[in-house]
Amino acid sequence: MEKVAYEFEKGNKELVRASVSDFAGSRRADVRIYFQTDDGAWHPTKRGVSISAEMVGELKQAVDKLEKVVGLN
Repeated sequence: MEKVAYEFEKGNKELVRASVSDFAGSRRADVRIYFQTDDGAWHPTKRGVSISAEMVGELKQAVDKLEKVVGLN
């Protein structure tokens, strides 16, 4: 079962969703772009990344570095 941790709009009928789920017996963290169909339903795209839960700290470090590089922090 997927647990959504955070999401934000990327643009027209697209959003970025960060979630946690169990897959094949291991906990996974997923950051993925979703698109909205005409009926209002949201569906995942292939654009995104799925990592083991143990790697979330590494992903956070990467985002922290990106903030510095683009001048947000």
